[in-house]
Amino acid sequence: MEDKLVTLAIHTFEKAQILKTILETEGIEVYIHNVNQIQPVVSAGVRVRIKESDLPHALRIIEDNKWFEEPKEEEAKVNAVKKVLIPIDFSDYSAKACELGINYAHAVGAEVMIMHAYFSPYFPSAIPMGDTLAYQVNEEESVQHILQRVRIDMENICTHINRKMSSGELPKVKYDYVLREGLPEEEIIAYSKEYHPTLIVMGTRGKSQKDMDLIGSVTGEVIEVNRVPD
Repeated sequence: MEDKLVTLAIHTFEKAQILKTILETEGIEVYIHNVNQIQPVVSAGVRVRIKESDLPHALRIIEDNKWFEEPKEEEAKVNAVKKVLIPIDFSDYSAKACELGINYAHAVGAEVMIMHAYFSPYFPSAIPMGDTLAYQVNEEESVQHILQRVRIDMENICTHINRKMSSGELPKVKYDYVLREGLPEEEIIAYSKEYHPTLIVMGTRGKSQKDMDLIGSVTGEVIEVNRVPD
């Protein structure tokens, strides 16, 4: 019987290539899927796939190498305030994530930061398939137009949250939002290192995620790579 392929990890193109090199030096065949053929370096949600029989060996290699593991900070964190980070893409999934995150924050006495990452026109319009937690923009759109559109959507989310807080459907908690430009998974991971949340709440899928995928590419990447919170 032919050995079927399984997805070992979901990464950006650069990180997928690093993992591919590590595994191939150990004699494991690796297949890279979901790559933007026009500009591979901006591919998001690249799937690293291997033969199912190689899975135990591959997992041991990753664990032993501790690849992409960030060095632990020796200094104690000065800010002890509990924080919840909620990355969103304005989909129904992320709206639900907001409600869950806000309820959790109220229960533990935490503040909330809602985050959205978006692509600029300098990224190609041929974004890889899968959820991106970002707009797919036309080349003629200016940065100002994109940012204006993102801000309007974020303000709509905030209005929705405020309305639910006023009606008692959601508990009142301190919250704010931040907008970042770039690849969503990279921006979420980078910002979490700055913000130091005690919890990250994300939707399992994004706007364009297929129903057959259990976890979206961006969410999968953050789960796989991020070391914050500890």
